[in-house]
Amino acid sequence: CAMIALVAGDVAMRGDDSVVIETASGVGYRVAVSAQTLASVPGVGGEVSLLTHLIVRDDALSLYGFSTELERQLFGMLIGVQSVGPKMALAALSGGTTTD
Repeated sequence: CAMIALVAGDVAMRGDDSVVIETASGVGYRVAVSAQTLASVPGVGGEVSLLTHLIVRDDALSLYGFSTELERQLFGMLIGVQSVGPKMALAALSGGTTTD
């Protein structure tokens, strides 16, 4: 069960490894993304919809976004491997391509 399974709205900011998506309710979500997903995100002001994976820790809520379900599934498998954290998983996804 995912708490936040999808974020859709306008791109408010783009970074090297994240985007901020402003939803219709006016809330902006910072979403960490792979290079592959970032390439599919339009420029600031464009509309985007990303599938997401929320990681809850004692000190942080971290939201990771994906342009495809396959990429989200691969991320879930990678973080299930001992010693592979979400940043390393995103780096691995950034190094290759996935196809449906």
